[in-house]
Amino acid sequence: MTTAADEPRRPRDAQRARVYRAETDVPSSPLPGLPACASFAEKVVGSLWWTARFPDQGLGGLPRFRPGNGARQAFYREEPTGPTITLPRRYRTKGVVLHELVHWALAATPDVAHHGTTFARVLVDATTEFCGPERADQLAAAYAAEGVRIGAPATVDPDGRLAYGADEQRRLARSRARAARSAA
Repeated sequence: MTTAADEPRRPRDAQRARVYRAETDVPSSPLPGLPACASFAEKVVGSLWWTARFPDQGLGGLPRFRPGNGARQAFYREEPTGPTITLPRRYRTKGVVLHELVHWALAATPDVAHHGTTFARVLVDATTEFCGPERADQLAAAYAAEGVRIGAPATVDPDGRLAYGADEQRRLARSRARAARSAA
């Protein structure tokens, strides 16, 4: 039986505030309600682009969209009934839906930070694919202005799939090894 203490801890989410500040400055196409948000998410997750990168996060496991009445922000959450994305009215945009879908895509990767370099890279790549290169350039420029580090592009893993995060995982492993040596 595994306990919470046995599960790996996520790295510190050092870029979180900078990511949010940067994304606030990037215009995003509004979606007219939760059904439109869900439809956009289905288009993204059902695409060949998404399937090539996240084959385990398909349409069958797509998070359920919740209205977020009373919520102050949008968020992704794993619940006993399955994953959900909560979207208050003002956050019903393509950019926010992509942001939350990237959280869902990376949820099974506990060795990368929630808003780390891997997250930033996937979001820039997804924005290029689903909102266009101009919007992605605006996002990358906003990230640079706020000091958000963006990870390396996807690489082909040993199984022949496109994979993200190897650079962040290596950097964090080196950091942990240094910490362990200094503690000994």
